Amino acid sequence: MEPRLWYIRNADMFSWLREDEQMELAKRSEMVTCKRNSRFFFAEEPSDNIFLVKQGRVKLLRASPEGREIILDILGPGEIFGELALTGEERRSHSAEALDDAMVCIIARKDFEELLRRHPEMALRVLKLIGLRRRELEMRLEDLVFQPLAGRLAITLMWQAQRLGVTEGDGSIRIPLAQKDLAFLIGASREAVAEQLSEMKRLGLVKTSYRTIRIIDQSGLKNFVRRHSYEATHT
Repeated sequence: MEPRLWYIRNADMFSWLREDEQMELAKRSEMVTCKRNSRFFFAEEPSDNIFLVKQGRVKLLRASPEGREIILDILGPGEIFGELALTGEERRSHSAEALDDAMVCIIARKDFEELLRRHPEMALRVLKLIGLRRRELEMRLEDLVFQPLAGRLAITLMWQAQRLGVTEGDGSIRIPLAQKDLAFLIGASREAVAEQLSEMKRLGLVKTSYRTIRIIDQSGLKNFVRRHSYEATHT
């Protein structure tokens, strides 16, 4: 089977389309491979394509006027990004960068819009996706405001474990994430994240290695969040 067709057929967003429609979409799409840290697009560039992650992971970033970056989301295989092009966005509000060596499928906005015209139910799927990502972002913003650093870090680790974690034979959950990217996710310095991870390691909650964090004790990590949240509101 042609690789583009295989990936489209196995993506939740497109798996229910008729075979001839999947084949047509595959023909109109472009497959691109890139190295880690390559940018797919920058903020303020024209918003004219939608991307499907085939392999690897992609992070969505936004930078302050001073150049400080924060990661909005991290996406894995089968997920799409750049979908705000379908809502009338003329220029990108953020950047997208490969977190690993990655492969993506690029679909022109006009081709995706034609698909939506033929299948209004897909438009509902896209709206649900946008709504879900907005709710997740709002919840993370609440954590940034109301949670202490330790709580933000633990919550983010649990969130990433649920989305992109790999369960190992010993029951631990491996999260392929560098401490620098984890810092960008929670709006903290790398040094502060390293300090908190050291505390979690001391308590037997996590282990760390190169570009990887492993959750050892999930229930203990939840208790860690509750304890630090309580302390933050009672001091």
